[in-house]
Amino acid sequence: MTTTAPDLAARFRTDGFAFPVDALTRAEAEQALAECQTYLRAVSAVGGALARYAAFPKIHLVASWADRIVHHPAILDAVESLLGPDLLVWSTNLFIRPAHSGSSLAWHQDAVYLGLDGYQQHAARVWVALTDTTVANGTMRYARGSHLRGALPHRFGGSGLEDIMRGEEIAVDIDEAAAVDVLLDAGQCSVHHLAMAHASGPNQTDTGRFNFAIDYITPRVSPTAGEDSALLVRGTDTGAFLPERRPESNFDQAALNEFYSAVTRRQKRIDQTVQKRNAGKGPDTPRDPS
Repeated sequence: MTTTAPDLAARFRTDGFAFPVDALTRAEAEQALAECQTYLRAVSAVGGALARYAAFPKIHLVASWADRIVHHPAILDAVESLLGPDLLVWSTNLFIRPAHSGSSLAWHQDAVYLGLDGYQQHAARVWVALTDTTVANGTMRYARGSHLRGALPHRFGGSGLEDIMRGEEIAVDIDEAAAVDVLLDAGQCSVHHLAMAHASGPNQTDTGRFNFAIDYITPRVSPTAGEDSALLVRGTDTGAFLPERRPESNFDQAALNEFYSAVTRRQKRIDQTVQKRNAGKGPDTPRDPS
């Protein structure tokens, strides 16, 4: 078990988050970062649909470094202490804030557009630091306890927000003074509830910030509509989700086929969820890359 496991569940339940959780060693994080950067160059060269989905939403199906992280024993032990023995990976994402990037994300909740039933008790997002995360490089910020308020009202924020938010931001005030900065060393991770309100700021440093996010669910979660798939990483039950397969190597053909099928299936379903949410609320929001 990880060193933080004894109080991880209590902190997650009360605050909606817990960190730092010791996960990868610094050497493992450095190796993963190097492989991640190689991966991004490779998909950029390939172009097309693969490049379009390079940073999301199921990197672990085509990249060995990502597959290795989602199966990391320290991470799975921590998540099992929260969710139980049967664990699936529903999604993986890269969150990159380039050096001297003025980009930022307003306060938002991921759960409002994911289209998952049962996430309140049976899901968690792990945010793995492949580089150190600091206030200066625009780390994530949590609104402590906001998960207890459920799905908060959101408003369309316009083109100034990054695509990850689908242009949505929370339409209620967040107490900035009470916000908690997620400070992690490379290799550590944080874990948070999918209804946790969070935001991030600009990167004012000379180096990029790289974080790898993993959405873990249990078989008690189900899609709100349509088919979806997930990768079983611990235990025996996939529940309502179609099973996915691990890559044999980077971009092997079977893995690519699995990837394209999975992201197309998921994007179609999430688009339906967002269109339903936005009915009568103005123009369509951008596509979700999470």
